[in-house]
Amino acid sequence: MTSTMNNFDEETICQEDGYPYYPVVIIGAGESGIAMGWRLKEKLGFSHFRIFDRQSGVGGTWWINRYPSVACDVPAALYSYSFAPFYTSKSLYPSGPDFVKYLVDVAAKYQLKDNIQLNADVSKLRWLDAEALWEVTVNHLVPGIGDLSAVDRKMRTETLGERSVYISSQIFRAKVVVSCAGILVEPNDWPPDIPGRDVFRGEIFHSARWREDVNFKDKDVVVVGTGCSAAQVVPSLFEEPYEARSVTQLMRTPPWVMPRLEEPFGKVNYARYAPTVLHYLPFLGYIYRISLYILVEIIWLTVFQQKNKKWRSKLESTTLARTYSLIPEEYHDMMTPRYSYGCKRRIFDKLWLQSMHRSNFLLTTQPMIRLEPNGIILGSPPSPSRASTSTPTNTKANILGKKKEDYLPASIIVVANGFSATRFLHPLTVYGRSNMSLHDVWRDRGAPQAYMGTAVHGFPNFFMLTGPNTANGHSSLITSSENTAGYIGRIIRPILSGEATVVEVKLDAETKWTRDVQSELQGTVFQNGGCRSWYQDAEGVNSTMYP
Repeated sequence: MTSTMNNFDEETICQEDGYPYYPVVIIGAGESGIAMGWRLKEKLGFSHFRIFDRQSGVGGTWWINRYPSVACDVPAALYSYSFAPFYTSKSLYPSGPDFVKYLVDVAAKYQLKDNIQLNADVSKLRWLDAEALWEVTVNHLVPGIGDLSAVDRKMRTETLGERSVYISSQIFRAKVVVSCAGILVEPNDWPPDIPGRDVFRGEIFHSARWREDVNFKDKDVVVVGTGCSAAQVVPSLFEEPYEARSVTQLMRTPPWVMPRLEEPFGKVNYARYAPTVLHYLPFLGYIYRISLYILVEIIWLTVFQQKNKKWRSKLESTTLARTYSLIPEEYHDMMTPRYSYGCKRRIFDKLWLQSMHRSNFLLTTQPMIRLEPNGIILGSPPSPSRASTSTPTNTKANILGKKKEDYLPASIIVVANGFSATRFLHPLTVYGRSNMSLHDVWRDRGAPQAYMGTAVHGFPNFFMLTGPNTANGHSSLITSSENTAGYIGRIIRPILSGEATVVEVKLDAETKWTRDVQSELQGTVFQNGGCRSWYQDAEGVNSTMYP
């Protein structure tokens, strides 16, 4: 650990013009918040900071996503911190609860838990130019209410009153604010163009806000979406304790589905012996970590670059062949992507594809038209793509759709339609110099942007760990977060040591960085792979991925 940098005496730390004061405020106690806290405490020797999180537990998106079979789709050896590698996982891909435990253990090991305040929602930041400080408004929530989405909290406030959500509000002041709010935080709303939610008699909830109190047994379940979460949820609905009578999955476009790596010597033997072996021989885990990193970088260079059509075509052919071998023939055409591999988020799975053989499973591309008290009205399926290589037949896959509208019985609707990934920092409001709103600035500049994905002109001493264009799509986000935390640590070090008062990026540097990023994205499948994904906003601007 480096020598301590705490030049702030206790009186200054506690109060600033009568307001509670922390030199550094971190928003979010997920993996990036823990990475930033570790950087401050272990590398900068600075412990006077506060991590606020509105949820009731540590872990961010891993804490709140509790749907059945939730798991990482990147092996733990790579999807973990370099300073605390997760080599001792009982499986290559740890479950959500296992990964939450890992994050909690890391926070405890590096004594970060005392810096974390849960059920505390940072709702507004305002830059005080004269004082060169941030005014931080924190709403203290009724325990557990922060686990609800912003929309649900608002509805609860309107129906049950503010006291059902908020205990009190408090204003802090801080020299530096670091947002570690994740991308996959706020679930997408119910589609606004689908009427009837108010008349539907069953249960509707998002996969990211799973309802353990709902009884699935012998119920007709509809899952909206075929992304990563939906692919993990569906196979579990046939098993205990759910045992649904039927599961119908509504799909707009098919995903590319990849196999997961298999545990050496089998799952049982790996779970029994690997944690012990890797605990005492961690260099084996390190070799595996580096090997995975090299592998995904090779894939990035050879497949995700738009120009490498030959490499990508080979991978697409083998991937489709595997998919066809695992699903009923009647779904082959429906499950054939008409866009480049990697354009959308890939799914790493096998159980979902195999579950399509169940007699009580139905996959359909018919769109929802409206809800009725005990079911859903579906419209006609979209016309087959011109790229289609086969003609759909009259099978279970498209037995619906013979009329302009079809009725689908439904008792439970699980909405797995993703997150508001392009609404960075939502619902937090940030006001910088001249009382400029960050969201207004981004709107005026065409889309969210930040220098190195971390800093915005006009918002001094404010930084983001998972800001615009910081996601990678092929590797570990934790590696990116850890690297960004190191970069931010170097930037704010002069502020914490008293050598500087304000750090602010120049507009021309931010603009050039953004222009270069967008230019480089044009050469990737993320932007020109023939699809529309959650990486892009409504105008097609990609402020999510790093090229």
